[in-house]
Amino acid sequence: MNAQTFWLENLKAADAYNHWIISQVLPELGESILEVGCGNGNFTEILVKNCNSIVAVDINPVYVNMAKERLKHQPGLEILNVDITQTRLERKFDTIIMFDVLEHIENDVELLHLLGHYLSERGKIIIKVPALNCLYSPMDKAIGHYRRYNRKTLKRTFKQAGLNVSKIWYFNLVGVLGWWMNGKLLKKVTPPSEQVSIFNTLVPILSFLERLFSPPLGLSLFAVASPQNNE
Repeated sequence: MNAQTFWLENLKAADAYNHWIISQVLPELGESILEVGCGNGNFTEILVKNCNSIVAVDINPVYVNMAKERLKHQPGLEILNVDITQTRLERKFDTIIMFDVLEHIENDVELLHLLGHYLSERGKIIIKVPALNCLYSPMDKAIGHYRRYNRKTLKRTFKQAGLNVSKIWYFNLVGVLGWWMNGKLLKKVTPPSEQVSIFNTLVPILSFLERLFSPPLGLSLFAVASPQNNE
């Protein structure tokens, strides 16, 4: 099992963690959603219950088939096996979501600029990316990450793409320790599966604490942005 499949399959069972992630962006969601890099449908499964229509795309046909089989009875959902940089979608969306995708793209500015053309009036792009370049490790390399971000570099990337960041925040402070230990200290390419399961059981406590105290750092970084001419 490659590193990408490891994460998709282990996160499939991490229901509490996946819902915690979606809870971060629920107030920002519009009626129509484009999910870029849907993988096996871990987030799609939750998103489709919170919008009228969703188009989920992924470049990997194996993952797309997994998502289609898993979500075949969900109304208002279309899952496509396409390369979003090569395929023109003839519609616009209220919300474009990319969770843990941008770091896989060599020219991240170009992709964000392209996606801006798919936004409806006052539409938003919502992303989640790995944070803190000091955490870059064999686990990042194995999964195909070109980089990790901080507030400054992510804002700059959006600005170069013609997008303004309206909100940006760190997420999952405790995860920093796990990533550092497994990736930087132990030089692993994936963490033990049981660690993912244990972390999932701790989510109710961790999410409560992060609601009380906004973390100054985190394993991930969320951002919400819109085209500069929409501001």
